[in-house]
Amino acid sequence: MEKDLGLEDLNRNERDLLYAFHAIAAQGDGTTDISSDQVRRATAVEEMKHATFHRAMKRLIELGYIEHSPNHKTKVYRLGANAQSL
Repeated sequence: MEKDLGLEDLNRNERDLLYAFHAIAAQGDGTTDISSDQVRRATAVEEMKHATFHRAMKRLIELGYIEHSPNHKTKVYRLGANAQSL
């Protein structure tokens, strides 16, 4: 299934982080903005080292799975165009 969705090139940390974003978005109140603090508290990534978390975030942004929210200056993101089809 991950191969069909194009996720086979993501490492485990990147997949866990993307799954955390999706889980938060699914239980959200309809807003698309998700803070990095919300994501850090997600079970899938809560034990991830700080540097690893930020490397995975950077790669997911580069690949278009996550993007910076235009409504905030820093630390707030939303699912990107490439994540909408997942």
